Amino acid sequence: MKENVKTSKPQHAQRHVVLINKLRWYLRWPCKWMIFAIVYMVVCFPYPSLLIRHFRHLSNPNALIEPDAPALQPWVAELREALPADLDPSEVLEHVEGFVIRHVPYQWDWITWGVVDYLPTVTEVIEKGQEDCDGRAVVAASLLRALGYNAWLVTDFAHMWVATDYGETMGPGRIKTVEVTEEGVRFQWAGLFELPRATAYGVAVFPPERELILVAAAWLLLLGGAGYARSATSLLLLVGGLFMIRYGGSDYWDPLLWTQVSAELAGLAAMIAAFVVMFIRLRSSTGGGSGRLV
Repeated sequence: MKENVKTSKPQHAQRHVVLINKLRWYLRWPCKWMIFAIVYMVVCFPYPSLLIRHFRHLSNPNALIEPDAPALQPWVAELREALPADLDPSEVLEHVEGFVIRHVPYQWDWITWGVVDYLPTVTEVIEKGQEDCDGRAVVAASLLRALGYNAWLVTDFAHMWVATDYGETMGPGRIKTVEVTEEGVRFQWAGLFELPRATAYGVAVFPPERELILVAAAWLLLLGGAGYARSATSLLLLVGGLFMIRYGGSDYWDPLLWTQVSAELAGLAAMIAAFVVMFIRLRSSTGGGSGRLV
């Protein structure tokens, strides 16, 4: 005998989604945030020990400049031998930069370490044989200290390089937002204006498959009593917003273009719209009415 299937309203079409939606809001949302945080950690920092070391290194970046590190000494000897006599300090900076670029091929942290970001020691960089800008900067600063130059680390949220009393090296960035000197950490508030663009650049270069996992997790956690149409619309807005932000942030080193800004703003607006679509359950009764949170 064929079983009759009763059609339900779109608002109740996804009652089969997670049991967590049956909890009261003050329990439901902390649980959802905790689940998303776990997914974020698995995607971006699957190795907790590296995350702990990363924060420890960030708390005292000066300690990473190690001119006397045993693993560095062969490079110090090789660099001293290669440097011509009576070089101008600015030329020494150029030689050190070229030396580091040749000996430390550029590679993203998620390929080298499997995490979204990691600030390594000199020994770790030499052992891995590859690193991104922060690892290269740590090695360059250590080499310059070994040559007798005062060198320190500088960052602008998207890039790290080296500053000295004679100029900068390792591809100076846009704004000296944070400088780590012997006197302490100097912070320029103007650098905060670069944070949105630096964030968009980080989104643009991060593996899209990992970002899509985060998007999917956020979307699944938002599913409640929304119908299939609103759920699909929200997913399309989330994915579309992600790729618009990736497009807008892809040219960080080029002059700021309105096409980039427009893409980033459009992507952000699409993601906000996706959350609004899923958060607000409109009343289906005629005459409208106020909405309520899912």
